[in-house]
This record gives sequence, structure tokens and C-alpha cells, in this order.
Amino acid sequence: MTPGLGRRSRFEAAALALVSSVCLAAALALAGLHPLLPAAALAAVLGVAAFSAWQPWAGLLAIPMLLPVLDFSPWSGWLIVDEFDLLVLAVAAGGYLRMLGAGSRLTCRRAFLLLLALVALLLVRGADGLTLSGIDLFAGYASPSNSLRVLKTLLWTALLLPLLAHAARQRPPEQLATRFFGACLLGCACVVAALFWERSFHPGLLNMVTPYRTVALFWEMHLGGGALDAYLVLLAPLLVWAWRTGMPAWRRLVLGLFVLAFAYGCLTTISRGVYGAIAGSLLLLASLLVWQRRGGGKAPRVRASSVVVLSLVLLEGALVLGAGSFVNQRLEESERDIAGRLQHWRQGIGLLQTSEDWLFGIGVGRVPLRFARVDSGVPVPGGHQRGAASGAGMVLSGPSPGGAAADGLYALSQRVDLLAAARYRLAIDARSDRDAELLIRVCALHLLYPKSCQRQSVRLAAGGSVHRESLLAGNPFAVAPWQRAWHGVVLVSVLTPGANVELDKLQLSAGGADLLRNGQFIDGAAYWFPLAQSNFLPWHIDNLYLEILIESGVVGLGCFLALVLSILWRLLLACRRGDRLAPFFIASLAGLLALGLLISLFDMPRVATLFCLFLLWAWQLTRRAAPRRARRY
Repeated sequence: MTPGLGRRSRFEAAALALVSSVCLAAALALAGLHPLLPAAALAAVLGVAAFSAWQPWAGLLAIPMLLPVLDFSPWSGWLIVDEFDLLVLAVAAGGYLRMLGAGSRLTCRRAFLLLLALVALLLVRGADGLTLSGIDLFAGYASPSNSLRVLKTLLWTALLLPLLAHAARQRPPEQLATRFFGACLLGCACVVAALFWERSFHPGLLNMVTPYRTVALFWEMHLGGGALDAYLVLLAPLLVWAWRTGMPAWRRLVLGLFVLAFAYGCLTTISRGVYGAIAGSLLLLASLLVWQRRGGGKAPRVRASSVVVLSLVLLEGALVLGAGSFVNQRLEESERDIAGRLQHWRQGIGLLQTSEDWLFGIGVGRVPLRFARVDSGVPVPGGHQRGAASGAGMVLSGPSPGGAAADGLYALSQRVDLLAAARYRLAIDARSDRDAELLIRVCALHLLYPKSCQRQSVRLAAGGSVHRESLLAGNPFAVAPWQRAWHGVVLVSVLTPGANVELDKLQLSAGGADLLRNGQFIDGAAYWFPLAQSNFLPWHIDNLYLEILIESGVVGLGCFLALVLSILWRLLLACRRGDRLAPFFIASLAGLLALGLLISLFDMPRVATLFCLFLLWAWQLTRRAAPRRARRY
């Protein structure tokens, strides 16, 4: 009998049909609501679902491969969902349809149902007060809708678990895990290309003095966070895996160049956590590989090309860490940064005020909402929300009362055409509850660090609506034509602490038609994207374990640690038996768990989903070799 087939109950058949239908309906509904290209999104969903129904294992591999590029939030304004979610739903719809048509059983059904029940329970607690009519795909993180955004990771894990287990019954798990590694590295190639494109625009490929932190295409970092950091730490050991596979000389040369480019990307994150986590994970990997070789009685083989590549990577590190670099400044500020983190962690723990909070947390995704309160002690640089009940207008808030613009800027942004040799003209209709100052900028910008700007300050008196028109001050943009794409951004900020400015209408032109979409905010925050500069504390706790403790309590943290440690233990046993892939899974997971001491993870759904995929593949790889009792668990 073919693995995965057998006597299937009517309940299992109905469950497969229901899950496939719900996933496809959800994907099509979201695609139809896409602010930019709904027709293209609908076609893509149908195409991916059909492809996944034809080749389910290939659909699963498309997820890590396309993960780094499927998020167009800076253009669409979507915050609660993104294009990556459409991909996961389409892959799930096609995969479950294939299982239904092939007569397969619902694999891992107990774990699947348990995870779905857990998602429902966490949603009830995290999205307390949220109604179906109140769901806003453009809502900010300090809203109940944020629970939906954060819980996506657990939902995608639940949906992908049976598909992955079923694929592993059709093909050898080692083969699929190897292809998973390859798909991750293909996605990583997109990340490396993006960060080179980013740094060639600003600050320059060889400029290590200007304060600049690379973000690549991880737009989740618009309010801070370490999405790129976590991604690079997860994938660093996979480069060693690729290097150790047999290949022709020309492919080894290409891979060697890619390793150098990857190392450059890691160094330009300017993250001490990344440096330490990658170094630690690679040392752990080397120890595990030596342990395996000693157990097999084989002497290690060192290639000359390995020595050359390692030497060049060390040389890269020495150049970046040279005198006067921004990295050195960051290292010198380590003691002050640690003191600031400890204070922020204490403020986060202070959110747990009752025994119920300590046991079950304050609710998944509710940290930004709690930090936004005045009594939290965390300075908030600003915020935005829908305006009048009629639906038009957007209220943009300044820094916390008693704060100052020095606490960091908060801006609503929109991508616009970056026009060379042009001056931009602004027209604005707005009202304020007090005397306030607005700052409007058009910048050559990737995400967080403007290269150059035209700007204008607008002063508003308390009271009725006012209309202002002005020419933005500043030099025309001198940017090469190939660099203009995607890099023009208009930013609107309130500088006055405690002020709330209602924006009724914005118009921006440069000698022609209006460059803005939804300038009257009739469609809410569609096409508008929030950005923060300097102050990112209100949106992150910057610690994976505190993040889980605060949002899901001691119970949630205990379950998370038990699950991860059990998988690591099974990987260690597999490594002892000589499994070729187990050391790389251990190194990747251990590196991210170490980095978790300094960053949050589950408030970045794309990278958190990749972490969960590593757990699922590692669990599946070791499942057959585990004792029967452990498999049932």
C-alpha cells in the first residue's frame, strides 16, 4: 500500500475538502482586495494553487524560496496581511486538494487540530474586543487587529504540518530536507542581491563610516526589529552545507563568491547579535561535524578552496571593523545599550500585572497596544488612526505628551516617483487640536535612512481647517536613472508632542498631475505606510523569550521551550547516528535561539514562519528514527 494512503474516514475526507476550500476562498478574497493589482493577485493565487495540487512538494519548497520577496507593504499599505500570506494559502489549498483527490489520509491530524485550537484560543485572548466589521488590513500594530498579524505564523505552521508530513511519506525525508535547504539558499540569493542594490543607492558599497543598517527587502523593519538579522543567522550554516556537497570547480567558484557576498551582508547589518550568533552557530556546527567524523573513524578533509574563502571572509571582517567604522562606534556603545535594553525589558515585564497575565500572558500581539498607553513609561514617537466617522481623513499624532521630536520621528509615507531636476509642490488641508508643526519631506530613501530630501514645515493653529500650499525647500535630486525606481518617498510627520492633526487632503506634484494615491484617505491607510526613525522601542520587546512570556505567559513559554528542546534533542541523537543534515539544523536553530536574547521574532511573521519551517523539517527528518512513543508525542 502506498505510504499516506489507507482507509480514510468520511471525517478526514470532509476535513480535507473543508480546509482546501477555506484556504482557497480566503486567498481569493484577499487577492481581490489587493490595493495595487487585484487581477494579477487573483491569477497568481489560482496558478499557485493549481501548481501545488500538481506537485505538492514543489509548492512547499516555493514558500522558503519566495519568502524574502513577497511583501509589497510600502506600496500597498497592507500591514495585517501581505503577499506572502497569499502564497501560503494557495499552496495549502492545492496541497489539501491533492491529498483529497489521491485518497490520502489527513496526516498528523491530532497535532493539526491541536494547533488550530491553540490559534483560536490565542486569538480570543489577543484580539479581545475585535469584531469582523472592525478588522482593518491597514490597521497599525497598536490595534486589536495586530493579533491576527502575529498569529499568522502559528496558523501557517498548522496548515503546513500535514502537507509536509504527507510529502515526507511520498519521498525520502532526507531528499526533501535537502531540497528545502536549496530553496532557502535560492531565496537567500534574492536577499543578497537586494542588499547590494540597497547599499549601492545609499550609503555606498564600501562606505562603512556612515551610520546605516541594511534591511534588504524585509519591510517589517520599518518600525525596527531584526528580521534580516534572524534570516541571515538561520541560513548561515546552510552555506557550509552547500560548500561540502560535491560540485564542479566553476560552481564552487560561484558559491565562494556568494559566501563572500553573504558575509558582506551580515557585516553591514551592524548588529553585534548577528556577529555573535553566526560565529557561535558555525563553531557549534564545526564541533558537531568533527564529532560525527570521529564517530565514523574518518579523517577530516580540508580543501585549499575552503582555506581561501575563509581567509577572505576574515579579511572582510577586518576591513569592516577597521578604525573609524560605524561598527566600532556601536561596539563602544555596548555598555550603554545593555543598560537601555535592561530598562526596556523591565518595562515589558511590568505589563504583567496580574497572576492571570503571568500564567497566560496579556494576549498575542498586544505589546505595542500596551506600550502605546501613556502610563507605560515608553516614549512613543507618534501614531495614526482613521479620522471622522465618515471614513475620510487620517489623524496623525505627534510624540508622547512631555516628549520631544528627539524621541524619534514617526511618519506616514507613500512611494512616489523620484524625479530628477524637479522641485515638489505640496497642498494640504488639515486641522489640529492645538498649535502644531507638521514636517513634510520627499526623500530619496530605501526604508529608514534618507539619502537626500526636499522638505517643508507647516504650522497649524488650533481650531478650524486650514489650507496650505508651498514649494518644498531643497536641492533637486541627483540620482542615476537606474537608482530611481522604488526610492522616492513622501513622509508626513507631526513634530509637536501631544498634538493630533487630522489630514483631510494631501496633494503632491512636480509640475504635473498629483503624484499621491488616496490623498484624501477615503480608503483609510491604503497606499500609506508608517515609518519610524531612531526610536523603535514601542513596537518590540527585543527578546524572543520575554516576547513569548509577556504575550502568552509562563504556560506559553514553557510549551515553546519544551517543543524546541525536544526537537533539538532528537536532532542531537540523529547527529550521533551519523545523519548528514542534523548538524546543520542544530546550528541554524541554536543560532537563532541565541539571537533571540536580543531580538523579538514572532512580531515578524515571515521570518517566524521560516523558523517554524526549520522546526517542522527537523521534526520530520528525525521522526522515523525516533522511538514509537516519541513519534506519538
